[in-house]
Amino acid sequence: MKTDIGKLLRNPPFELLVILFTLALYVISLGVFPPEEPGGTAVVPLFLAGLVFIEIIFFVGLEIKEGAEKKGWKHEALDTLLAVVVAIVLWFGLGFVMNTSTPISAVASCSMLSAFERGDFIIVQGSAPHAYGISLTPAELEALTGPVVIEHGGEQYYSDYPIFNYCQCRPGEALCAAFRENPGAFSEKAGPFTYHYGECGVSYRNGVKGKGPCLEYVEFRGVRYYQNISNDVIVYAPREGDYYYGVGDIVHRVFFRIESDGRTYYLTKGDNNPIMDIQNYHCSLPEIRNRPIPEENLRGKVIFRVPYLGYLKLFVSGLWGEDEQCRWVISYPTVG
Repeated sequence: MKTDIGKLLRNPPFELLVILFTLALYVISLGVFPPEEPGGTAVVPLFLAGLVFIEIIFFVGLEIKEGAEKKGWKHEALDTLLAVVVAIVLWFGLGFVMNTSTPISAVASCSMLSAFERGDFIIVQGSAPHAYGISLTPAELEALTGPVVIEHGGEQYYSDYPIFNYCQCRPGEALCAAFRENPGAFSEKAGPFTYHYGECGVSYRNGVKGKGPCLEYVEFRGVRYYQNISNDVIVYAPREGDYYYGVGDIVHRVFFRIESDGRTYYLTKGDNNPIMDIQNYHCSLPEIRNRPIPEENLRGKVIFRVPYLGYLKLFVSGLWGEDEQCRWVISYPTVG
């Protein structure tokens, strides 16, 4: 008995299985075909990511075409419009229930390894996240992204920018060589915070182990605050003009919840990032920084995740390639 290929292709369960099978091949290929150079993406995973995108577009187009052939284009257009309206209603309905404008999302980078993987599908709830709670004056809050005082070997160095990124942008300077050699000998004061650096372990995907400078803890009014893995992971929209602005919503762990002049702000850090978000700036445009996140930019906290399913959203959005950060996982002192 001959198989009707066309009929099989128009079978929704079969279409879904094809997409999920290709997605599974993509996930497997990430470990089998590592990037040929830092920051690159291997050809096979990139091809499979593109193939998932093509399959989604193809099967959706096939369903629309079949519907038009059976009922006519006008009827199919109305069905498609109805499906879009239903999806929008469900989105806003779920947003109402979860008390957020972004009830579901996907992790787009590897900045939260190993707690969250790129491609995780996440459910977001709009409620106050758990974090270290502190109070700052407006002047203290503004000073967090102002000039810093770097201390090393009994000497003080005044800089407009945090030393970690400063040394990434200017690796040839003598102070930066000393920082890479012994980061634990450095501290940096930014307003009411003193950042203490150390040497953290780095585990690469190919099995190689290494070490590198990273933030060890933040000192505030005589108290040491380490990265707390029991603090909630949140989704937030970067402020317009910030370094992270334009890349979409960020999924990072809350470090501090700040009360200042009757308003609430958040400071965050990716688990796989060596420094906090507000310490990051653009090498070519150093005046572009990440400022504290006002509460109105908070989408909510992550309450559930489904591995790999979020890749479908990423591929449809054109985010096919991994970032360089997916090649390693940083380990550092934590509490919680």
